[in-house]
Amino acid sequence: MGLTGFVVAAALSWSFWDHYDAFALRGGLIGVFATYIGLFAVSASWWRDHRRHERLKRYQFLFCVTAGLIGIFWSVVIIFGLQDANLVQTSTLYALAVALMSAPAFSGPALYAFALWTPITIGAFLAIMIDAATPPIPSLVGLLSYAFLTFTSILSVNASTIDRELKRIEAERQNALIGLLLRDFQEGTSDFLWEADANLDLVRPSARFAQAAFTTETELAGTSVIRFLTDHRARCANQTNDGVVATLIDHVGRRQPFHEQRVELSFGTENRCWSITGKPIIGADGQFIGYRGVGSDVTAIREAERQIDHIARHDKLTGLANRMSFDAALASLCANPATGAALLCIDLDHFKSVNDRFGHQTGDALLVAVVQRILGCVREHDRPFRLGGDEFGIILPNTDQTVADGIAARIVERLAQPFRIDEVNLTIGACVGIAMVTTADQNPVDVYHAADLALYRAKSEGRGTHRAFAAESKSEAERARDLKFALNNDLDLRAFYLEYQPIVALADGRLTAVEALVRWDHPTYGVLRPDFFIPEAEHSGAIIPIGRHIIAIACAFAATLPDDVSVAINLSAVQVHDAELVDTIASSLARNALAANRIVFELTETAILNITPETVATLDRIKAQGCRLSLDDFGSGFSSIATLYYIPFDWLKIDRSLIHDAMGDRRRGSILRNITHLARDLGMHVTGEGVENDQMKAALVELGFDHGQGSLFSPPLRDAALHAWLTGRKQVLMGETAA
Repeated sequence: MGLTGFVVAAALSWSFWDHYDAFALRGGLIGVFATYIGLFAVSASWWRDHRRHERLKRYQFLFCVTAGLIGIFWSVVIIFGLQDANLVQTSTLYALAVALMSAPAFSGPALYAFALWTPITIGAFLAIMIDAATPPIPSLVGLLSYAFLTFTSILSVNASTIDRELKRIEAERQNALIGLLLRDFQEGTSDFLWEADANLDLVRPSARFAQAAFTTETELAGTSVIRFLTDHRARCANQTNDGVVATLIDHVGRRQPFHEQRVELSFGTENRCWSITGKPIIGADGQFIGYRGVGSDVTAIREAERQIDHIARHDKLTGLANRMSFDAALASLCANPATGAALLCIDLDHFKSVNDRFGHQTGDALLVAVVQRILGCVREHDRPFRLGGDEFGIILPNTDQTVADGIAARIVERLAQPFRIDEVNLTIGACVGIAMVTTADQNPVDVYHAADLALYRAKSEGRGTHRAFAAESKSEAERARDLKFALNNDLDLRAFYLEYQPIVALADGRLTAVEALVRWDHPTYGVLRPDFFIPEAEHSGAIIPIGRHIIAIACAFAATLPDDVSVAINLSAVQVHDAELVDTIASSLARNALAANRIVFELTETAILNITPETVATLDRIKAQGCRLSLDDFGSGFSSIATLYYIPFDWLKIDRSLIHDAMGDRRRGSILRNITHLARDLGMHVTGEGVENDQMKAALVELGFDHGQGSLFSPPLRDAALHAWLTGRKQVLMGETAA
């Protein structure tokens, strides 16, 4: 287009050659020649510059400036040429103006086109205005219409060009992608093409096909597809591969397509997994002429899938099958129990305490050790599972009740023995529930439910034992299940309240303290004593919010009592390891403006069975606040002088069983007398529990006890009843004093 413009400018110069006095016209023509030469120079520079894409903006500017100058100089030529032109020259100039207005539509991008079109169009309008004495309205309207047409043409042509270019780029991208995929396929290590003729014999086998089949191309050529599959069919224990091969052969025999059929093939000592796709080829005459397809060695993928499936169905920590596998195995067992089977549900005792005291790393190590002991108790064909947390299940095929009881007893016995984990001796224990599967088509949910009910029966009867499901204990076990659900999922702290049992001084009958005893007003089962729900609350962790609630309401009640009356609050083993325990106590004391020495925290020996520096530190912080500590049920469990050695208790409560046994037994009485003597030497008050009559009260005084608690003085009472009892007690004591 630039060359055409140069030629037109030369022709026009020759036409106006005799107008030697038209300096503006000659200047315009010289400018046209110069700008076309400049356009050629910029274009040449663009094509020679290897870094032109980096300098794109620079070249865009140069092309726009050049196009604009061409348009300006052509406008000068048209404007001043019309002033001295004859009729032929005038027609030529008008034709040139029209041509120059049309040319930008085909000159390239819209930016350059408008740089050329704008000055030419303006120049054409000025030329018409200057050339006529009066503005020729028809000519101006016509020129305006043509200008609009060329303007829209520029936009339209530019849009079409851009669309065409984008389609070209997309086509190149698609071609590049297809080429890349084909190249990857050809260079891949596991995919190969295969082809068979009308007789189903392999033809033109590729080198990669032969490599995958551990043979040569020559040996593969002419081999029947069906014969190949039959000869190399891998023998699998579950015989599922035989069915897959048979289905594949059936598809080939019927000339049917098949897609990604996975088949296990054997090549000497190598077992491989192939994925095969095939499509029948039909000729123009409608006749079958062979197969074409793709094969892929997916052995690595198959192994990865098996590993993923193993991970999904097994517990990472212990290596046992998990709940997903358990559900499938139990359903299979219930569908066909053969000669009879059993399900054991195992729950560890005190495992949460280990986690809280020593951390999850120790807890995990303990679980691994537990599994090793369980595996040592079962038979080779029994199937153990980890159901979650510290819960396990064992399916015992070909088992009767006697065998199941024996295995359960061994598990309980072995898990009761101490574990040595990270230089620490840990004692836990376990409960086992047993459910028998004796008939086919039993509901797996019902079987698991029965074993779970038996497990909770074992827990409620003292832990460390096993029980078989019995229909007559179903209601009691279901209650345990309901309570467990409520503690874990629907805990309503408002249903928990306290009763208070007085502790009196044996010397003068004064009330010195009350023990706060928690009760649960359950909407279904009514008022429940602690032994019905505290073990499960400790196991599940619900004891933490319950314990905080108890501390809050006990401190609030203590503020309503005389200043010389303390309130004793029981702390469980789990609460001792609550990181917020000390802060909870401090906030409750502050909220009620209560002196810290008014609160006594009672701990059983089992709560601090394994004394650790953390345990001692927590109890020291409680003591540092001014609260007092009481060792409860001393003598009922693992009594140890170490408990008194490491922890400075203020009170010692002797279990009622020891007191009853010492009545009339001189040797046992002597032991108790020495215990009370030791306690007094340590500055501790000694309380006897379970005082039921005056005879027991007198015995306690004789043995050196200074406080008593029991039905002789008062049963546990609610808030108002205790205040009434206290008022009556004062009157009785005043009457005795006056007498």
